[in-house]
Amino acid sequence: MKKTYVIDIFAGPGGLGEGFLSMSGEKNEYPFEPIISVEKDTYAHKTLTVRAFYRLLLKNKIRIPHQYYEYLAGNSESPSCDATDDLWRKAQSETVQLELGASTEKDISFFESLKSSYEEVLANSPTILIGGPPCQAYSLVGRARNKGNKSYKPERDKRHVLYKEYLQIMRIFAPDFFVMENVKGMLSSQLDGGLIFDQILEDLETCGDSGYQLYSLKTGQQYIRGLTSPSDFLLLSEEYGVPQKRHRVIIFGVRKNSRYLAEKIPNLKVCRQVSVEKAMSDLPKLRSKLSSRGTGYKIDSDKSWKSNLKRGVSRLTTESTLDSSLKSSLQTNLDALLESELPAVSSRVFDYRRRQNSYDKFVKDANKQPITFHEPRPHMDSDLVRYFFCATFRQTFGRNPRAHEFPDTLAPKHKNWKSGKFVDRFKVQHFSKPSSTITSHISKDGHYFIHSDPVQCRSLTAREAARLQTFPDSYQFAGKRTNQYQQIGNAVPPLLARQIAECVFKLITNSD
Repeated sequence: MKKTYVIDIFAGPGGLGEGFLSMSGEKNEYPFEPIISVEKDTYAHKTLTVRAFYRLLLKNKIRIPHQYYEYLAGNSESPSCDATDDLWRKAQSETVQLELGASTEKDISFFESLKSSYEEVLANSPTILIGGPPCQAYSLVGRARNKGNKSYKPERDKRHVLYKEYLQIMRIFAPDFFVMENVKGMLSSQLDGGLIFDQILEDLETCGDSGYQLYSLKTGQQYIRGLTSPSDFLLLSEEYGVPQKRHRVIIFGVRKNSRYLAEKIPNLKVCRQVSVEKAMSDLPKLRSKLSSRGTGYKIDSDKSWKSNLKRGVSRLTTESTLDSSLKSSLQTNLDALLESELPAVSSRVFDYRRRQNSYDKFVKDANKQPITFHEPRPHMDSDLVRYFFCATFRQTFGRNPRAHEFPDTLAPKHKNWKSGKFVDRFKVQHFSKPSSTITSHISKDGHYFIHSDPVQCRSLTAREAARLQTFPDSYQFAGKRTNQYQQIGNAVPPLLARQIAECVFKLITNSD
């Protein structure tokens, strides 16, 4: 089987690359082979390297050494033993920490040297460039923030033109295919009075000596300027089995003088939606940890956690303004919470039940291994009661509370709390539907990602966020909890990436 070689840039923790590089066929063959994964963030780069090593162990059918788990726990300088040192060095060579755009000359020199070392491979095998240039300049939230900054000038923001680094690497390698990912806001972002997306499409079409034909992975159809809509590039992740409403622009291109050019390509198939419940309800139930900040307790304990909640919820149930049915639900849930015996940390080895669908088969891959990163962040007592109130409110009325529906005792100390700007400041994830978009903001606080079970009374753990992003349970994230959340929130869902990889594989197979 001919290999397709992958160049992954702006790789993050490897969500897009995972979809391609972990794909295997019926004979346990891997059709996609890595050349390089490039990422500037220290922790995401470390995540990429560890995952590359894990894949190499699987491909070579080598048992994972105990040093691997010691390394993840911070007790070892290397995840490798003597028998796997060659694979660890290979994993290190497959990933590089490099900030693209910081020095164009340095970037060009690095990639031209890389191309020279793979010259024979590139001459005889198809190649694909994948990646998503940083999106803060295009995102709707980022643009809203910049709008309030009088000194902000879009034309001076280098992030608007980081996609040109992507183009530079396309020119060097002339890959047969490319996949470019970005936020929905790219469709409407403007620069110098015009839509930047129009310019991006034109630059992609004319890149290199021959240029590229662009395709929608949603329809499989060619993009023809003036006849087809740029919105065809917008993919709704929840339509493809991702338990999350994540809407992203993904452009697929084929080099015009490539043998793989076609009038129509294999497209993604819409499937049944996966709910938050189906994605993460089998994870161990945990209570939130109690922060020492603002509680008076220096050490977290089940007793102090329950005492805080009992005191706070008891004040709520005496509020005369609260609906009687809500008061009743609050008391019922408090009674259940006080009787509960939930741990704050779980190191349970996972034993999966029968995996029933494509989501389970892809994500739940760590049987008989400990579940990692499933540990709640500590919450202040005021947030504990807010989370309990919000989860109970949704349970009672089927929706999240608005700011004006919060009791005064729970209102945050914002001057304009009831102005309408904080309508959904606290958001409980609906268990029977896909979640809202997991963003890197989850690293700052969990207010937008509250668990729907009032008894657990917490925001989502990093593992639960990873489940909603469809990272396999075996995926390990480097750094502290904040770093883990940032990586997860910035990634492409690997399950969506896998389906894109399958479309590319079908196109190559059909052409060959």
